[in-house]
Amino acid sequence: MSYFTRFLKGVGSGLTTPKGGLADWRHASKIFIPNSYRLAPRTKFMFYVKFELNKHVISSGTFTNKHADEVGYLIKSTDLPKFKFETVTKNQYNRKKIIYKNFTYEPLSMVFRDDSAGIMNAMWALYMSSYVQDRLNPEGAFSKTNLRPGGESRDNFRYGLDKAGRADDFFKSISIYTMSRRRFQGYTLINPRVTTWGHGASDYTSNDFNEMSMNIEYESVTYSSGEVKPDTPKGFATLYYDSVPSPLTVAGGGVANLVGEGGVLDGLESIFGDVAGGSAFSSPGSFLSTAIKAVNTAKNIGKLSGASLKAELTGLLTSPAAIGGIVNTVGGLVGAAFPKNNGGNAATEATQKTMIPGSGV
Repeated sequence: MSYFTRFLKGVGSGLTTPKGGLADWRHASKIFIPNSYRLAPRTKFMFYVKFELNKHVISSGTFTNKHADEVGYLIKSTDLPKFKFETVTKNQYNRKKIIYKNFTYEPLSMVFRDDSAGIMNAMWALYMSSYVQDRLNPEGAFSKTNLRPGGESRDNFRYGLDKAGRADDFFKSISIYTMSRRRFQGYTLINPRVTTWGHGASDYTSNDFNEMSMNIEYESVTYSSGEVKPDTPKGFATLYYDSVPSPLTVAGGGVANLVGEGGVLDGLESIFGDVAGGSAFSSPGSFLSTAIKAVNTAKNIGKLSGASLKAELTGLLTSPAAIGGIVNTVGGLVGAAFPKNNGGNAATEATQKTMIPGSGV
């Protein structure tokens, strides 16, 4: 076959089968990478749960003040709200018409770690005490059956749900937040009630961690969304959270890159933002933080070289993923970036350091 014949055959194949025998990744990249990975799927392990306890009901002030916020960190998994429409099909002049008959909130399940401090066990004991009188009765109340023939006064003890003086619910609300790209979506369960509780199981033949579980029902759901930051959602990153800046962020040292989180441009933007917004002069601590950013950015400018700039810009121009990496924010709080070697170019692909309740990470 001549060169000219092979050329014509190649042109024909290119016109009729432009992608050849194997399609590339452009379809997925156009969906998930642009606009800061706007359409990228959420991960299941990025969530936070806030239990809003009614302090007027709980008898233990120590639990209310010290352990209430820790309950959300001990959760291992949870369902998200589920709903169900009950329908009926009517015959409208031989046309089938579906009509809503009822709307229900489906129960959801939560699984907790049975912690060594006994926080989950204590919470259930307090919950049970709030609704069930048996939990507060002494053993003597169950030592015999007290018969009450007609005319006699009733027993000295109450049993079961016959509990006097209880008016408020134990939980004011339970809020579940899923997080991604530094933003959260919240589902707040209104007037939740526990329907089943399980303490797990003990087994001499197993070395697995014990778990506790509960099913809850609720009366309604409210929705919320917003930017993730300390105490937003309420209680997030306020307890046991590592707030020391990562060495790969501007406040923690930064990186000798032009673009990307912790790079020179990111540092300059952060400094000018602090000055223009007035936060740099709002307090001595804020001024010191801005000054540290300025020092770190100046050091990183001094580390830039022509070769590194050329390699970095070449990577940006030839890699859509690298361009997306400039504004890549995996989720949660700003605080850390992780370097990713990209074909010899030590460009930093930014991600955020996030507490992951329920994952142990």
